[in-house]
Formats: sequence, C-alpha cells, structure tokens
Amino acid sequence: MDVSPFFLYGLPVLTLLVLGLLGKTRRLGFWPTVLLSLIVTPVVGLLGALISGPRRARVRRVSSP
Repeated sequence: MDVSPFFLYGLPVLTLLVLGLLGKTRRLGFWPTVLLSLIVTPVVGLLGALISGPRRARVRRVSSP
C-alpha cells in the first residue's frame, strides 16, 4: 500500500484545516489563518494565529421590555 498520496495531498489539507480551527478562536479568524498558511507557510499561519491573541468576548445587551 502506497501512502505517498496522503502525504502529498491529505496532510497539507489537514494541516490547513487544523490551523483554521485554531484561528477560529483567535482574532485573526478561520479564513485569514487558512489563507495566510496557504500563501506563506503553515508555520507563519500558526505564528500569526497565536500572535493575534484570543478573540474578545461579545457583550450581550439585554433589552428591557
């Protein structure tokens, strides 16, 4: 069984998805992290997501009846 197609196609796609999921909880976001990782390198995408910091919590306003 030849596993080279997995390493050529599957592993890079899996890496981009994992980095995107990491970026989803960060200020940078899912798609910018994926695009940064795709254009430059996954290492730069990881650093960009980690440096961007955690996403700020949304403040929910309660409307009075």
